[in-house]
Formats: sequence, C-alpha cells, structure tokens
Amino acid sequence: MKALIVADIEEKSLYDHFRPERWANAGIQVVISCGDLKPTYLDFLASMFNVPCLYVRGNHDVTYEANPPGGWVNLDGKVHRIGGIGFYGLEGSPWYNGGPAQYTEAQMTWRARWTRLHHWTGGGIDVLVSHAAPRMCPNRSVDCPCVYPPDGSMARNVGQACAVDAGRRVLDMGDIPHRPFDALRSLVLSLQPRFLLHGHMHLGYGVRPRELALGRTRIIDAYGHAIVDLQ
Repeated sequence: MKALIVADIEEKSLYDHFRPERWANAGIQVVISCGDLKPTYLDFLASMFNVPCLYVRGNHDVTYEANPPGGWVNLDGKVHRIGGIGFYGLEGSPWYNGGPAQYTEAQMTWRARWTRLHHWTGGGIDVLVSHAAPRMCPNRSVDCPCVYPPDGSMARNVGQACAVDAGRRVLDMGDIPHRPFDALRSLVLSLQPRFLLHGHMHLGYGVRPRELALGRTRIIDAYGHAIVDLQ
C-alpha cells in the first residue's frame, strides 16, 4: 500500500502547482497527515487523490475543532484499518504553553498505555502516526548527548566522557516544544510496529535525517511530503 505522508509545510507541488498528470501513476492508496497543516490544504489533497485520508493534529492545528478537514479521519486514539493494515494515531507535541494538542511526558505515558491496550484488542497496530517524534536517545542526559553512528547502527549514549566522535550526529532537539517523547520511544520498542510516521522535527533544522530506526520499526519524518510503501 503506497502512502503519501505530509506534515508541517504546504508543498507547492501538492497545492499551488498541483499537476494531476504527475500523480496519475503514483499509485497513492492512502494520504496521511502528521500535523501542522491548514484544513484547506488537507481539503484540497482529499479532493485531488480521492483515497482514504487520515490525520493527527499538530500543536499548531488550533482551528481543527471548529473547522476539521473535510473527508479526513481523525486517527487520534483509535485503530483504523485499511486493506488489513492497522493505523493508530497520537496527536500533539510536548506541553509548552497550554495550547491545544500539547501533552506532558506523564500524559503521553498514559496515552501510550492506552495505545498498547488498543493494539491487543484492536487487531494490532502496523503503522503508528504521531505529530511528535520518539526520543532516539535512551535517557534524558544533557551532558551525554545521544548520537547516531554513520554506519546506521542503533543510537546510543557516547559515554562518560561525553565526547562526540567525528561524523556522528546529535538526534534529539533540546528545546521544550520540539523535545521528543520518551513515551513514544518505549511504545515503539514494546510494540515494534512496521512504521512510525511523524512530523514536527522539520528536516530543515538539520537534526535528523528523513528516516531512522528503532529496533524493527522504521521511523519516517513526513516533513513536506514523502511516498512510503507500507507493505
């Protein structure tokens, strides 16, 4: 199943300069929004692709309650199955000013517990859709940052010396609004869905690549847009 995933910015190729012939043979079977996109943009995508459309809210989606995107399923807190694939959504970012769709780490931990229950009672979760990202570093240490080796192996702490080796990248942003959730990391490692699709991290910040991995789960940043084969 080919998915068009979107988040954070409106792509001109999908809106102002949309060309139906460009997408006619793309084989898109589902469109997934990982948040922070205007309802009018999502309305346009739903009308152009005419396939199932799923979304979670981002922290900037403050108008969705009064003006939700038409033709889209709000995936937050529920399992939705398409062609045998189970999708589940967790909206929002870390709490920073009390706005809509913001959660403390403790709140997200409780939401993750409910997600596990839905996984066991709802036939399994294959694709987890969130706005925020999972923490790649296994703890909160500021002095010992988490880095990702260029050989693609699992992210790890760099040790007591906290010296970042040449060619390694710090993956977890430190500012509160963009701080990844520990609860999402634990959830992914316990359920090991095929995919976690998220937004919020903004590839332009240069912190993470488009794709990472936690165990067997592919972690994909939907910033702008990407096409992913979910099979």
